[in-house]
Amino acid sequence: MEIDKTSASAWNNSAPSLRAAYQDKIVAVLKEFQEAEQVDEDGFTKAQRDFLAKEAAENENNEPYEWWNDEEMIADLDRRSADLRSGKNSGISLEESKSQLMSRFENI
Repeated sequence: MEIDKTSASAWNNSAPSLRAAYQDKIVAVLKEFQEAEQVDEDGFTKAQRDFLAKEAAENENNEPYEWWNDEEMIADLDRRSADLRSGKNSGISLEESKSQLMSRFENI
């Protein structure tokens, strides 16, 4: 990491307590970056694995979700499909959908 002369001078002339506070913040950020880079064979960090394990432990049945057996989901899909067929909902075209998605990525 490069620092310009003005920043280096300001750093050297700042109070030791201020430098210590910033040093602690810098160390915390570097540690966070280091932890974020440590991923397992599936690309998950330890925090992500811990979250998934917690979620799995809270899920009583531990069975995979089968949306096609979910009556509420099927009813919602049927309603949406009927709205599209009747013209109540005109939907969006593939081009419009693509344009919306691309505009979201331009801002990243």
